[in-house]
Amino acid sequence: MSARRIVPPSMRYKAIPIQEYRKVYEESIRKLEEFWGSEADMLRWSRKWSSIKSGEGPNARWFTGGLLSPFENIIGKHRGTSLWGKPALIGLDENGDAEAVSYAQLEMMVAKIHCALENLGLRQGDWVVVYSPPTIAAFAFMLAAIRAGLPFEPVFTGFSPYEMYRRVITRNAKALFVTARYMRRGKNIDVLGNSKSYLERLSSKGVLVILEGSGNKGVFLEYDDLLEYSCNSREVVVDSNHKLFGLHSGYAEDFKPITHAAGGFLVQAYSTSRWIGLRSRDTVFCTVWPGWITGVTYQLFGPLMLGSTVLLYNGGPDWPSWSRWLDIIDAYAVTVFITTGSAIRILAKQDPSIFKSKNDTLREIIITAEPLEPEFWYWSYEILGTLPYPIVDSQSSRNGSIPVLDMYIQSEVGTFLTGNLVNYTFTPIEPGSAGLPFPGFAVDVVDDSGIPVRGKTGKLVIRSPWPSTPVEAPQEFYESWNKGYYETGDLAVMSDTGYIYPAGRADATLKVSGYRLSPGAVEKSIMSDPTVEWALTVPMKNPDKFETPLVIYYGKADEEEIVKAVREKVGPIATPERVVRLGVRPSLAPSAIRQEIAKVFRSEDIQSALRKLEFYLK
Repeated sequence: MSARRIVPPSMRYKAIPIQEYRKVYEESIRKLEEFWGSEADMLRWSRKWSSIKSGEGPNARWFTGGLLSPFENIIGKHRGTSLWGKPALIGLDENGDAEAVSYAQLEMMVAKIHCALENLGLRQGDWVVVYSPPTIAAFAFMLAAIRAGLPFEPVFTGFSPYEMYRRVITRNAKALFVTARYMRRGKNIDVLGNSKSYLERLSSKGVLVILEGSGNKGVFLEYDDLLEYSCNSREVVVDSNHKLFGLHSGYAEDFKPITHAAGGFLVQAYSTSRWIGLRSRDTVFCTVWPGWITGVTYQLFGPLMLGSTVLLYNGGPDWPSWSRWLDIIDAYAVTVFITTGSAIRILAKQDPSIFKSKNDTLREIIITAEPLEPEFWYWSYEILGTLPYPIVDSQSSRNGSIPVLDMYIQSEVGTFLTGNLVNYTFTPIEPGSAGLPFPGFAVDVVDDSGIPVRGKTGKLVIRSPWPSTPVEAPQEFYESWNKGYYETGDLAVMSDTGYIYPAGRADATLKVSGYRLSPGAVEKSIMSDPTVEWALTVPMKNPDKFETPLVIYYGKADEEEIVKAVREKVGPIATPERVVRLGVRPSLAPSAIRQEIAKVFRSEDIQSALRKLEFYLK
């Protein structure tokens, strides 16, 4: 825990004392429904809700009876304003080729795709899936789904085609959008070639497969052909609890679907985006791709709701050098930069001179997805957060100028829920912390009995439902409410003044570069090899990625075959850092010991953990 509090020079007139924050925060929790009702009033509703919240715990439903157009609240409301002609999206690829579309142009594209989807037989409530890096076409497709009332799920392209296929089947999706190929670290990623057998199977099941940039006319539908449609379709008005979008979140046994509803999610996305400091004159660059909650909420939804320009980059961070992201910030006058702790750890190992004088437009840096150690916060503040011109008390080249904010987010919650709020309750930053709980989120840290603890590690919980409480979730989510509050599955320390210091997962799921992966899914991919009789996946500490998968197995397959199976079935993101082959088959099922073993590997060095593993497996 940090002994130092910092107010960046650019924020010295906006910072408030902890006491003032506590007053605002406690009032929001005491009058939770009134608080979120006032936030919801800032959206456009076709019909006002009959109740702000009905039901409790995981069964809570928000703004019941309310009707709204999600598309109007994201894009349509800017029609006729000064924002209508400004860039909404800038698409940039690894080769440096860029294009931009204004809000007006984006609406025209979206309306045509909406018409095409209707003409192709999709109806309100049908699911669609997107398997693509962040491109203008992919974002236009997702916005068209929103306009047509089609719930959607974006799938991270770091997942394998098999995982994409599974998500389409799970959602019973009627359409699938795929970017056929893109560049990554100078190599052509042939998504179409890698996915073709799965795409053909889906097509035979009646799924409309839509390809962007394939050049294979007549094989599947082409994205460009969708832009030829025109009709008089109008943006759909939906019930507040209409299914808006979903993701597959990592649980111990597998990846499982969760779904967010239109009304509650849009209220949360709009509110938190305002609070963290987004404005209509911002250009936002988020390095987290759609398929992860940060990339959905703070690229597709929040910035566009506020009229910002969103920069979409679909290349690698280190091509042709590790200065690439800062070069983009410099070239496109980015004002808000959102990235992960793992990215910061790797950037901190590079020559700092490559970042110099490339950040003079930045107003804030947001870091998320996993705990961020104080030394890396200081590096971010002093190297990335120091502007090339002085702000009075930041004239030293390593003092820092702008806020560097670590924030906590989770797929089940839908938005950031802790952090220092540039446009609301900005308190001094404690390096190493993820700030204070946002107003409206009843965050606490408790022991196993549910008693609040301060200054030591406990379970991070949320005591009351939030507007974007999922309307669909697996059984594990409902079980996490068994004690009357929601257990996030993360450990944390809360200081006496309320600052949150995340400490990683409390369960067996893995946190790899900020991405929550299912050990059960990795084990299933290994067990797909008939020569493997037993497999266990546990988190292994990693200085750059926070954690990486360690695979322990019994069977005839060699280690290379194990790695290949994981990459092919789950994806490169889950590639094991180490594979250990056992000489004797354990009698216990992996699920019976996974959580206990995960604790051992998170707290011990690898050799010590392996010795303890031997004891557990006897």
